[in-house]
Amino acid sequence: MKISFIPALGFNQVLITRTDGRLKVRNIEDHNNLENVDYVKLYNLGGGAAKNIEIEIFIGDNDVLQRKYVSMLPSKEGYLLPLNRDVFKEIDRTLKNNGYESDLHVKITYKHNVSRKQQEIYLNAKIDNFNSFDDKAVYELQFISNE
Repeated sequence: MKISFIPALGFNQVLITRTDGRLKVRNIEDHNNLENVDYVKLYNLGGGAAKNIEIEIFIGDNDVLQRKYVSMLPSKEGYLLPLNRDVFKEIDRTLKNNGYESDLHVKITYKHNVSRKQQEIYLNAKIDNFNSFDDKAVYELQFISNE
């Protein structure tokens, strides 16, 4: 019997609200932190460590808005991926156009600690209406695999 420990990288649940014209992002895990944050949390839920991680957030096919590097992400650990102003602009543009299909994409490239093979994950950002009450709209930012 062969047991492998393969990293499983993914994002936590992220909610977006608009208050006073500004977008506010809140990670569900940070339920004690009611302040707005400007990051999403990337998790490694697999049994193995992911190494040499490169995260690219881009629009369309190649307009890279942001690039981050993580040396190693052990199993059951997380990395706070900050969102820059350009990413917020794309999210805001998507919401204003009433289209929840964003042109925002994430590419994660990493090496598996054991096999040392390079892996790639492509995710599309989708913004879904989560809840509306008291004239306050809440949206969910989801990263969906396009495979």
